[in-house]
Amino acid sequence: MGHGGNVIQELTTDHREVDELFSQIEALPGADGQRRALADRLTMELIRHSVAEEEYLYPAVRRYVDGGDDLADKEIADHGEVERMLKELEDCRPGDGRFDTLILRLKNSVTAHVSDEENRLFPMLADVCSADALGTTGQPCGARRHPA
Repeated sequence: MGHGGNVIQELTTDHREVDELFSQIEALPGADGQRRALADRLTMELIRHSVAEEEYLYPAVRRYVDGGDDLADKEIADHGEVERMLKELEDCRPGDGRFDTLILRLKNSVTAHVSDEENRLFPMLADVCSADALGTTGQPCGARRHPA
């Protein structure tokens, strides 16, 4: 985060940056050493992004969205799957068949996660939170809360 805008705008910008990193990795030849540097940058971005979601997004989802606990738990489980793949990727080098396989699996998992957030979770949160509240961490989103 840090692009300016509310939490949904910030996270959506992060999603596009991650998409671009996947594209850059895929555009390079299989054994190109730059792919390792890009994979490391991708790892840092995904971890930073996950921390931001877990710190800012999911607490708001739990508090304000009907069924928010289950929704947040599912998204956090997705993060766990991505983190396991990132850990495996650490030991791979470009040109290694595992590198390409893991990048593809990672991209598929991240793409599904992003789609779920942008098409389902973000609109649900935006329905119960004003744009101003989404831009101010810790501010109540509105009167509608999911039952405890």
